[in-house]
Amino acid sequence: MDERLKGAQEWFRKGTEAMNHQNWDYAIECFGTATKLAPENLLYRQTRHGCIRKKYDDNGSGARMSGVKLMGIRGRIKKCRVRKDWKGVETAAEEGLEVNPWDPHLYFDLGEASYELNNSEIARFAMSRAVELDRENIDFNRKLGHTLHERGEFDGAIACFVRINKLDPMDSDARSMISRLHAEKTMDHGKYNSADSTRDVTSEDSKQLNAYEMDRQARRGGGGGGQKQAPGESATADLQHAIRKEPENLNNYLKLADIYKEERQFPKAIETLSKALEVSNDNTDIRELLEDVQLLQLKEDLGVAVERARKNPGKERLEEKAKSLRKELAEKEIAVYADRVQRYPNDIRLKFDLAERYRQTRQWAKAIPLLQQSSADNRLKGQALVALGECFVRENKLDLGRRQFEKALEEINVHDHADEFKKAHYYLARVYEKAGKAEQAEDHYTEILSIDYEYKDVLKRLEAMSTEGSIED
Repeated sequence: MDERLKGAQEWFRKGTEAMNHQNWDYAIECFGTATKLAPENLLYRQTRHGCIRKKYDDNGSGARMSGVKLMGIRGRIKKCRVRKDWKGVETAAEEGLEVNPWDPHLYFDLGEASYELNNSEIARFAMSRAVELDRENIDFNRKLGHTLHERGEFDGAIACFVRINKLDPMDSDARSMISRLHAEKTMDHGKYNSADSTRDVTSEDSKQLNAYEMDRQARRGGGGGGQKQAPGESATADLQHAIRKEPENLNNYLKLADIYKEERQFPKAIETLSKALEVSNDNTDIRELLEDVQLLQLKEDLGVAVERARKNPGKERLEEKAKSLRKELAEKEIAVYADRVQRYPNDIRLKFDLAERYRQTRQWAKAIPLLQQSSADNRLKGQALVALGECFVRENKLDLGRRQFEKALEEINVHDHADEFKKAHYYLARVYEKAGKAEQAEDHYTEILSIDYEYKDVLKRLEAMSTEGSIED
């Protein structure tokens, strides 16, 4: 046996004896030494933390004035993180946990450092403790969810993203990951469903499971050029080989598509997900992943077309191409979002996004009920009311529109929602101007000019009103 591991075992034996005699300080020291010698050993670390808790009689807060004592340690962690000194972060986090073993942020620091040091077992343990101590922290849940996903622990990962979705229904990453994880779990043949460990799977399966990890290492400076890459040098090549060898395993398709998507190789991602959809017999979750990438491809194509038209003014063919792509993207987004609103009727953000697409395509009547529902969410209320007011005005329901804008201005301010703030005042001014109420219209136009002197035709309208009185719309 390695001398390092022998030494760790001996220190663990000494720590166990001290622990049995409730000599907590010496036990903590012994287990700490064992952990330094074998940082990958979860048992040593867990036992050390247990002794620290016992030292403080399980009081839930650690040492007296722990907040003050931890200030310097937190500063060290911050500096080490900036330098990407993950070993330094790990060491400082463990020192902090000796002061307060109930601090979720220290556990998260330990988990993040362990993840970056490729110590997956410790990362899983520490991040799980962070979430256990602060279940409503979205960052903790997200990092744990992605870590469990990489380990193939689908149920635990899904639980993390479900918590995020409940805390923030507008979190698109959480909704996307829930769909993806359900798809991977369904098609995984039960190989990686254990929530404890993946050590018993075959080496080939482990390679497939850790495709993200291999890709992460490659991005740090791994696998270079060359004609043919050996196994392990390229996550893409390994997954392509795995698909040829086991074409019914959907996990490989999804991981490969994710790499293509991250590298913005959207056509390849679409092709891979289309094959996955076929193999899965039209699985809904995989279809959503495919739709998301198709939308990304359309947005990129539109961006290129718009830029080409801008650089070549007067070329009608390029302008028509951009116009056609803009229409295609809008139609595709409406089809996708409308389908998902039916599937997820409680997702207010989806309803707001669909309403925005209807509004952009001048389908005011279809947007109105969705915006009314969206305005019930305090996070969207101001924006939804402004959009709703515009729809009512466009439908020639001016009084209804005016009421929405007035309510919107009670919810928004110029600093956080400048565009909506100006739009609300502009439409109110136009409504009052059309009603012959010049004074009220001038007040709203003046509000806009005070922050944006060149907004639309405000200056022209205000000058005309001041010289000629009320004018027709």
